[in-house]
This record gives sequence, structure tokens and C-alpha cells, in this order.
Amino acid sequence: MKLKIKILLPLLTLTLLCGGMTSCSTSNKKASDSAAPKTQKESKVDSLKIKYVGNSCFYIAFPDGTRLISDPYGSAYASTFAPFPSLEADVMTISHTHEDHTSGINEVKGNPKVINPEDIDKTFKVGSVEITGYKTEHVASMGDNTVFVMKFGDFKIVNMGETDNMDSPQLIEKIKDADVVLAYAGEYGTIKNKTTFEFLNKINAKVIIPEHYSMSSDNIFYNEPTIDQIIKELPEGTTVSKLDDLTVSKDMKKQFVVLSAMGNKK
Repeated sequence: MKLKIKILLPLLTLTLLCGGMTSCSTSNKKASDSAAPKTQKESKVDSLKIKYVGNSCFYIAFPDGTRLISDPYGSAYASTFAPFPSLEADVMTISHTHEDHTSGINEVKGNPKVINPEDIDKTFKVGSVEITGYKTEHVASMGDNTVFVMKFGDFKIVNMGETDNMDSPQLIEKIKDADVVLAYAGEYGTIKNKTTFEFLNKINAKVIIPEHYSMSSDNIFYNEPTIDQIIKELPEGTTVSKLDDLTVSKDMKKQFVVLSAMGNKK
């Protein structure tokens, strides 16, 4: 009996040691797997964030990691609007083909999908973002323009591009109750900003962000107003916020948001 015990004890010790080694090996593998870096397309952020580049160019980062850029004016117009930063995107929207909306297309990195003005009434899905363009008339009867409606979950972002006339009942139905409207504020057409802002309030736009205006009193673009002049045309009692960027949430208060140009930040 003693002989059997002497033989069995080393075997039992060896078995326990092997089992422990296997367990440690499995545990280490799981830790290694969880620490593996995510690919760029898997990268996510906690919020929907909007940044302003200048003119009608915005950078929008959606919670699934999809990055959108609208109407890139590029370095050719940097002295007119603001320095054009190095940008990377998954999708680009072009409201119309005027140079101050398209000159920077080839400067945007990331090989983004480009949604052009001729792609109206089609819905494109990039990541979890749905993007649909609707045809309108460009201000001052200068051809066509595209209003883009971007949806992510319950969020709706509308980019007016360069239109000041959105009186189509069908279009109004598409853009009403938007969380954010990127609103043309250049007053180059027939409709003044006061009328535009009153209209957007009427269709329940929660946040209005102005676009396409003179970004400096020393460099007036086609007689368009500066932001100080634009603010004077807001309906009485409007809350004005000046931010570097906007984090979009469902509990945002109704407000007019002026965003700083990305390229002007030190």
C-alpha cells in the first residue's frame, strides 16, 4: 500500500501542474486577444460631433466611427475662409459644383465615397449613416443645389448647402424636426436670414448652425454678412452659443450655434 502511495503522489502532482499550466496559457491568450488593436472601421466614439471648417465645409464624426465632410473648398480658398486642415473621411457630400465647394475634393484623405449633386433622391448608407440628397434651386437662380439629410439612429442632420428657398411641401416634410440644420446664411439670394431663421424655428429645428458667410470683416465674400451681422437677424430671445465644436444629443436646448473654424485654432 505504501508503495502504491509513493508512486501515485508524483503522478498526481504532475497532473495538477499540467492543468495549471494549461489554465494559465488560456488566460494569457484571452488577455492578449482583448488587448488586440481595433481596425480603423471598428473604431467608435461616444458621441455625434460636428466641427466647422469654413464656408459650407463641415466635418461630422458619427458614433459608429463614420467621418463625413461636406463641400471641401480646399487650400485654394484658405485665405478667403480659413486655413484648410488635413482631413480624412469615409464619405463626402457635394451640394453643387461651384469651386468654393469642390476645390478641395482631392485634398481629403481616406478615399471617401463622394455623393454628388446628380445623386439626388437616392439614399446611400455609409457605416450606419443614411444620406439622401434633395434637389433645390441655388441662391440667386445660379443653377441647382442639393439639400442633404443625414440620419444616424434617431438623429437627423440637415445641410442646406447654398439654398435659401425650401418651400416644397415634400422637402419640408423631410427636414422638419431636425436635430441640427446647417443653414445657409449668405443672403446672396432673395430671402433674408431673418426669414430663414423664422422658417427653421417653425419646422422645429432644434439647433441651427450658420454656413457660407463672410468669415472676416477684412475679407468680405460676395457681400455676404459677417457672423455679427447674422446674429442681429435672429428672432428675439434666441439663445446664441459660441463653441469649438458641437456634441449632438437629444437633450440639447434649442439654440443658434456659431462654430469656430478648425483651421483657425492654435
